[in-house]
Amino acid sequence: MHVAVIVNDRDYFLRHRLPVVEALVGQGAAVTVLAGGNTAPPPMPRNWSFRHLPIDRLSINPVKDAGLFFRALGHLWRLRADALHLITLKPAVYGGMAAMLLRLAGRGPRRVVITIPGLGRLMSPQGQGAGRLSGLLRGCVGGVIGFLSRRRGVVFTFETGHDRQVWIDSGFIRADHSVVVRGAGVDPRRFSPREGARTPGPLRVLYASRLLRSKGLDSFLDAARAMRGRMEFIVAGWGDPADGDGYDPEELAAEKAISFRGNVADMPSLLRAVDLICLPTRYGEGIPRILIEAAACGLPCIATDGDGCRTIVVDGVTGTIVAGGDPAAITQALIHALESYAASPEKLVAQGGAARGHVLEGGFSDEAVTAEFLSLLLKD
Repeated sequence: MHVAVIVNDRDYFLRHRLPVVEALVGQGAAVTVLAGGNTAPPPMPRNWSFRHLPIDRLSINPVKDAGLFFRALGHLWRLRADALHLITLKPAVYGGMAAMLLRLAGRGPRRVVITIPGLGRLMSPQGQGAGRLSGLLRGCVGGVIGFLSRRRGVVFTFETGHDRQVWIDSGFIRADHSVVVRGAGVDPRRFSPREGARTPGPLRVLYASRLLRSKGLDSFLDAARAMRGRMEFIVAGWGDPADGDGYDPEELAAEKAISFRGNVADMPSLLRAVDLICLPTRYGEGIPRILIEAAACGLPCIATDGDGCRTIVVDGVTGTIVAGGDPAAITQALIHALESYAASPEKLVAQGGAARGHVLEGGFSDEAVTAEFLSLLLKD
């Protein structure tokens, strides 16, 4: 059996989606991964194939992106895959249409799994990812998604029931062609709590995600400036200079209120060195992976009140939920939450233990998530 995977970014794939491919190989499948972003072959031994597929993930221009459709069509024509996994919106739209066209020629995959990790800046109901044209483009993309959803052997996966229901209510997808899979999975043996007591000193608070304002980094920085000297604030993450919502890494490196770590390869070690995670996001999230990883490491999390965040952060049990809103309001709520942990540090231990138990028992492990994707991709 041959399985093809199309994903918008190679490094995202390696961080979040590799276990499914390795499990497919273990089941005897031949797997080809087509990914945008970094053009270099993945730096690890593997029994699957990698091909670079140019994808401009920040562009929302159907004319400019038409090339992706034809490139995907060419690759899939040659591969003749039995199953196709499309991850994130742009591969879903263009790869999905290419797959349906190839079916007419008898060369299309019989099984297509489309994974939408979060509704993002365009497909959230009030998303403004394309500025004034957002509503029009959302409708156009929704029409393509609706067409794909009605095709035989096509199933959509979402990380939260909320996101799935939004698209059902919008008429984009059929309920019987969609399921919820809880995130991308995490290895609880690799992401495990630190041994022994924490090192004495001020609380160490970490933001680790893409370096975007809409991910709440602006509120985190404002809170760090307001509380400078009382806690240690750390920022880790990666950014894209072409993203107008992003921060310049050099600007963050010069910010005196934080310690900027950049793109960290060894996240388990960093998580075991901090006390608390903050993700005050306003983005159209699925289940943020950093929250799953932090909880697996026995860390409480502070996050905004979104369905994906609430899936991991049970307010007062595994962390703290703060109200969403404008960045200034989120900053004040974040400061209040941080002060409560400083005043009652025993909450760190109690909530951290509850957080790890929640991940272990809630189906968030990579083993559980991988089993669900294998069932969908290998289904007759």
